[in-house]
Amino acid sequence: MVTVARKDIEPWQIMNTVAHCAAHLGNKLKDGFDSGEHFFTKDKVPHPRNSQYPIIVLSAKSAQELADLLAQIRKENAMHIAFMRENIDFEDDVELNASLGNKEAKDVEYLGIGIFGENALLKTLTKKFALWK
Repeated sequence: MVTVARKDIEPWQIMNTVAHCAAHLGNKLKDGFDSGEHFFTKDKVPHPRNSQYPIIVLSAKSAQELADLLAQIRKENAMHIAFMRENIDFEDDVELNASLGNKEAKDVEYLGIGIFGENALLKTLTKKFALWK
């Protein structure tokens, strides 16, 4: 799982973007997300298992870089979620949908994109992006 998020937005927006992308993709995986119910300490205290997959965060410089990445992802038909400015601006899905309905796709401002897939595909799609620092 890889999320590519813009570095030129507010820190809280970056965290919100990454969290929403991971939550969406994890939810789509359902039963395949983890490898069991719990890990246990020596004294038998249970800790819920988390994803068995690596979760990597990369950085993008602009919304245009993300739009270009999204076009590649769609060509590959990879599982993804594009997190848009409207996802932060609107709390109500009806309002969000109405706002998007008044825009052309080329005018959507992307804050981040989450992708799930085979490592080789993700590396090919995201090779130009750096690890988040």
